[in-house]
Amino acid sequence: MSVPTTAELTRARVARRLIALLLVLAGIAACALCALGVTGGLLGDTRLYVTITFLILGPGWAAAGFLRRAPAAHVWLLTFGVGVAVTLLIGQIMVSATFWQPQGALYLVTVLSVPFLLRHAVVAQ
Repeated sequence: MSVPTTAELTRARVARRLIALLLVLAGIAACALCALGVTGGLLGDTRLYVTITFLILGPGWAAAGFLRRAPAAHVWLLTFGVGVAVTLLIGQIMVSATFWQPQGALYLVTVLSVPFLLRHAVVAQ
């Protein structure tokens, strides 16, 4: 097993910070497009892709940011797993409670994820 060099660790930290910042922007953009009621055309497609990307990656990256010097495969596996789990659990809760509010769920996930993403953007492990 080889020890990563300082340059490799620095590149990994910069990449993690950049991804965290991009996910913060994606979450804010998804909420803004949702609040504006964008539904069709190019902006509607953009809203779809940005929202799905944020909901799948945002909560997971917020959790994965607490891993210290984990291999990239572990970070991405945790990111996708947590993101999918959070999205499915919130959807299941909304269906079971007969309270279908996907806009509210997006806002809730964004409000809970963005502070941790910003923390990881400042203090990348």
